[in-house]
Parts: sequence; C-alpha cells; structure tokens
Amino acid sequence: MLLLSRLFVVLCTLILVGCQSTGSDGKPLTEQEILQKRQATLAMSKTGLAALIKQNPAIQKEIEAAPGYAVFDTTNVNVVLLVLARGEGVLFDKRRPTPVFMEAMKTGEGVGAGYQQQYQVIIFKNTDAIDQFLLTSIDGQRGGMDVDANFSAGSGGTVRSFNPYISIYTVGLSGYDLQANYGGTLYLVDKQLNDVKTLNSLPSKNK
Repeated sequence: MLLLSRLFVVLCTLILVGCQSTGSDGKPLTEQEILQKRQATLAMSKTGLAALIKQNPAIQKEIEAAPGYAVFDTTNVNVVLLVLARGEGVLFDKRRPTPVFMEAMKTGEGVGAGYQQQYQVIIFKNTDAIDQFLLTSIDGQRGGMDVDANFSAGSGGTVRSFNPYISIYTVGLSGYDLQANYGGTLYLVDKQLNDVKTLNSLPSKNK
C-alpha cells in the first residue's frame, strides 16, 4: 500500500508540475497576471480561514498562537472510488516578511461521483513543522510531500498523520472537519508567484 500511495503522489507530481501557474495561452504569467493571481490567492486565504473560524471560533486562538498556517482552495472531484483535487494556496510563516505561494494536488478514495469546492487550512504548531513541510523535494521541486515528510501509509491506501505538530482542517458547504486521514497530498511551491528572494530563503537540505 505504501508503494501504491507513493506512485499516486508521483503521478500527482507530474500533473501538478505541468499545471504550475501559466496564463490562459499556456505561456508564463506576465507581471500584471502574477500580481493579480497573488491578490486573488491572498483574498481566497482570508475567505477560507474566515469560513473555518465562523464554524469553529476556537480556531481563532489556535491560529494566533501558531507560528504559521497555510490555506488552500481545493476542488474535489469524486469519480466512483477515486478523489482528485488540486488547488492554489498560501503559507504564512510569522518569521517571513512575505507569504509563500503554493499549489496542491490530492488523491484518495471516495464514493460515488460529484464535485465540491472546499478549503483546507493547515496549522503548524512549531517552526520545525513549517520547515519540514517546505523542505521535501521531488524532482527538484521544493514542496511538502505528506507521505515522506509527515505521514505514514494506513489501510485502504489512505494516509494518516502522525505529526502532532500539524493540524489539518477542511471546510466547505457541508461543514468543517479535522482531518485524521485522507489520500496522499502533494504540495509544491509556486515558482512564478514567489519572488526570487522568497525562493532563495526556503529551507534546503544543504543549509
């Protein structure tokens, strides 16, 4: 099962790398498009976090006490027993003057067919958890791959978090949930939306 989970994530890597921020014509984003996308992603993060706090006000204190958090806008598509989701997000690290823009892709198991847009909020309880999330590299792409960084294979091809320093919430029209297990998720730093200074400041195995 661990091998299958990792193969799933590698497949996601290939798809997601191919989907990194580009314009409608498939070309790299212009400076104006980058600015607009940054603003849209930041606005999304405020909306997603506000939606979670509205449903669970106690999370406000958890966010304030945390050294950092991330918000992703994921679109879930359920096709029979397969769940595919990809979305954009942003990581806020209180040590950094600017946020880190990211992308995510998830595969897992589901039932039936359907479509749901939801937000994912990741709360880091210490700075080591943030660095570990950013450290993992796949094919030269900096990003956090849950299977290797923070998660271990569970039954049925799912992945369960054993990291007590990360809390992951999902929030959508159906309510919110503290995720204990879900399909393998791949997170990648968006190389176009982040400036050179931010990219150079990311954790590295060589540092």
